[in-house]
Amino acid sequence: MLSDHEIERAASQLADYRSNDALSEILDKYSALIQDCRRLKSDYEEERDAREKYKQLARGQERNPFVLVLVDGDGYIFHDSLLGKGSDGGKNAAQLLNEAVKASLQSKGLEHCQVMARIYANVAGLSKALSKAGLAGSNRRSLAPFIASFNRSYGLAEFIDAGELKESADFKLRALLHLYAENTQCKHIYFAACHDAGYISDLTPYLGNHARFTLINTTGIRFYNEFNKLGMGIEELPGVFRSTPLLKDAAAPHRPTHSAFGTAKAVTGLTASSSANQAPVITAMDGQRTDCRMYPYGKFKYGKAYKNLHLEDPANTFSTWRSSSHDPQSDATGSLQEPGSRPTPLLNIRQAADAFLDNLELPQDNILEGYVAVNRSNFRLDPYIPPSSPETIGRFKSRINKRRICNRFHLSGFCEAGDRCEYDHSVIDAEFKRVLQSLARSMPCPKREPPAGYPLAHTLKI
Repeated sequence: MLSDHEIERAASQLADYRSNDALSEILDKYSALIQDCRRLKSDYEEERDAREKYKQLARGQERNPFVLVLVDGDGYIFHDSLLGKGSDGGKNAAQLLNEAVKASLQSKGLEHCQVMARIYANVAGLSKALSKAGLAGSNRRSLAPFIASFNRSYGLAEFIDAGELKESADFKLRALLHLYAENTQCKHIYFAACHDAGYISDLTPYLGNHARFTLINTTGIRFYNEFNKLGMGIEELPGVFRSTPLLKDAAAPHRPTHSAFGTAKAVTGLTASSSANQAPVITAMDGQRTDCRMYPYGKFKYGKAYKNLHLEDPANTFSTWRSSSHDPQSDATGSLQEPGSRPTPLLNIRQAADAFLDNLELPQDNILEGYVAVNRSNFRLDPYIPPSSPETIGRFKSRINKRRICNRFHLSGFCEAGDRCEYDHSVIDAEFKRVLQSLARSMPCPKREPPAGYPLAHTLKI
């Protein structure tokens, strides 16, 4: 049996062993804690650096806040009182636009933001249109002094010539809209191009974003109802843009008092307008004048006493109901426009006179059955056809999009192709026939034959 001394020594050894084993465990735990501390410290430093970078970025985004004003200058035209002052008007226009936007920003809590305005337009075409309305000179770039003064007056305001190609201004406006819509420094966008329904698809991704987008309306344009459905703010900028459409301000041109065939006939009940916007009146003296070759290109500079006529070049005008195609079927489908669409300039003197005397055309009731009305020169007088409603034209478009209608069959009652005709011979209602008659009358026959639906018959002198 062990002695007491040996027992005590064994107990002491056991205690020492236990003490040494616990120390090892403690050391392992301590080492693990050190590793965890190092990892947490690294994560903390990364988070701290990321937060500092975020703060710097946020401070940079808030450093120079601004609002953007995008204007389609071909549709939103500055007020007459501004355009008439030339270079002074350009300076006043920039100041008035800036003040109107600043007043709007106060209600949005963004009065601390700067105003950046971008106006894009076809300057040559706009100058020509304003010249016809008596609001600018006849020079091709008569708006240049106005634009230069506009750009000088305010550092962030720019009136930019987008060029004469079709939709050049639209292309620039769309690019800027998409760029600044996601820019955090841009706090708000005022969009002044609601005369063109083509922009609706560009604004649709921001549907309902009332706090970031405001649409500019003015009585001088046609504001499409689809813009109201976007859920964005709609405001007007009083006194900045025209309150009436451009073409409606110009006095209607007069029908020539001389006939191209030597027959003169006075038009009663019409008086000349003394408005400054009156279009030129063609008189009998003009029959001895030739066309000016320089005027369609904006290079005319000899004043009103010039001996040659200033007629429009049809190649430089907008399209009308008359199509450039000589295919009657393609004309009937491709040149149809709804009433109330963007106004187009008059192509020539005859169309200008016809537009002025629309309400004086020959009524259908005045023509006896089996007769065709002619004037004293034995030229046919077409009866007046009332204009069709937008709903009728819309239904007519839907019909011809499915299958084109045979003009000759429905207007003259006979088609040489018969059952072999590729066009539709099914019954159409009276409203569709009236639309078809209007289109047929507007299309010249390439063979110089009488228009379809108006065969030669007995004549009735008028």
